[in-house]
Amino acid sequence: MDNCITAKQGLLVMYAWDMCDDEQNPTSCKIDPRIDADGWGVVGIITGADDVITSGPESIRQSRISASGGNDRKRYGYVAKNKTATDQYVVVIRGTDGAEEWFDDFIFVAKTPGGDFPGRVETGFFDIYQSLQYFSLSNPASSVPLVQGIQDTVGANGTVIVLGHSLGSAIATYLTYTLADSLVNRVSAVLFASPKTGDHDFVDAFDKRVENYIVINYEHDLVPRVPPYDITHFDLYRTLPNCWKIIDETAQVMVNREDKKCCHHLICYVAMLCRDVFQKAKGIDHWTNDDEDCAKCIS
Repeated sequence: MDNCITAKQGLLVMYAWDMCDDEQNPTSCKIDPRIDADGWGVVGIITGADDVITSGPESIRQSRISASGGNDRKRYGYVAKNKTATDQYVVVIRGTDGAEEWFDDFIFVAKTPGGDFPGRVETGFFDIYQSLQYFSLSNPASSVPLVQGIQDTVGANGTVIVLGHSLGSAIATYLTYTLADSLVNRVSAVLFASPKTGDHDFVDAFDKRVENYIVINYEHDLVPRVPPYDITHFDLYRTLPNCWKIIDETAQVMVNREDKKCCHHLICYVAMLCRDVFQKAKGIDHWTNDDEDCAKCIS
């Protein structure tokens, strides 16, 4: 792993968050200009259901979304093509506000998804994944299921890197597993601050199917520790095997590890991986107020 290349990939996910936070309308084609400046041309938008957490019986975390997402649909990310490398694409899925509170506030329930998915997966994460749709910027009025949209976009020769942070990493895990069935070794994944996504059967199957992926977690981040177990079956959720942990001794900057939000911010991950990439990102236009607030965690 080249830390600075990985940090740049992290910025692409940060841009997804800033872009979607600025404009949540699922039909919007508004793009963060930093994506283009970093050498990627957005070709399509990812939308999905929002607000999946509700209080159910005994405060169990449950999903309240339909397969389509209904009126809760928001922008979740984008698909972009490398402007210099032939047929190279990224699929970028944003995180969510409040993820660091999962550790304290929620009990997680697993389900058996069936179909091509073995074992059990986390219900809320998987329901969002199933709600994802894709529309091409050339035809924003027409949406298709995300997997179909990616396959149609990359064609027979394209390669795909799936990027995600936090909740987006969980969703990206299920997406990568599905894509690897058809794209095989043309799909890879970089997953930042990923929560656990399933039991040992799912995790083992993912590791066997997906040849090239990495999970990057910071040692003081609480989100990668959840869910601890499935309350309905008392089976442990598992972390994907190829997991690289950022530790204070090797991080290129220090962050405020007493603040759990600081330990989870993606800009902190970027800076700990490669200080130069972080410094250059701060110096370009369109650095948002949210980016600035998160960067205050870094010393």
